Amino acid sequence: MDWTVVTSNLRLFWEATLMTVVISAATIVLSVILAFPLAILRDSRLAPLRWLTAFYSWMTRAFPALTLLFLVYYGLPQVGIYFDPLPAAIIGLTVSAAGYNMEYIRAGLRSVPATQFEAARALGMPVGMTLRRLIIPQAMRVILPPLTSNLTLLLKGSSLASLVAVTELTGQAMALISYTYKPIEILVVVGTVYLLLNGVVIAIQKLVERRFALPA
Repeated sequence: MDWTVVTSNLRLFWEATLMTVVISAATIVLSVILAFPLAILRDSRLAPLRWLTAFYSWMTRAFPALTLLFLVYYGLPQVGIYFDPLPAAIIGLTVSAAGYNMEYIRAGLRSVPATQFEAARALGMPVGMTLRRLIIPQAMRVILPPLTSNLTLLLKGSSLASLVAVTELTGQAMALISYTYKPIEILVVVGTVYLLLNGVVIAIQKLVERRFALPA
């Protein structure tokens, strides 16, 4: 194998990796932030809110992420809404991921006994404080494992951004392969980078799990 194809293109690999990190980090943060209020509204007492969030959950989980990505980048310009490639990729992936994340978060919130809500209400705690100080810390123990699994999938799914003209890691690798005809060396490097990035996500999961773990 000829590893000079890697050493001579280190700058391209580095820039593509940074782009993958930017897309993944932005999508992970935004999709989780969006998913929490959606999960709460999903069980709202107001029927219209329940129906709207249920429709959003069904739609985003039924549509392939690539379809949503193309809809944002190619479809919205038909109605006068334009996004550059990077924002379009982040928006499309965020909308897709939030539908999954909200169901994981909803399941975690539902795992907390209803008596906890009733006790907080009896003590006169505001809803926001009840969620922040009482419900969410308990729900996180249920939310974290499936949520983290989805986030690792989301990190790998950032490769879809290459299809809307964003030069991220996989897209750059495919371009180099077509130019150098050295697939093994390039794909080994790409696979290693994804392993390291997913390792970071899993390490963060462990830290958060430790933060919300029950006292021994």
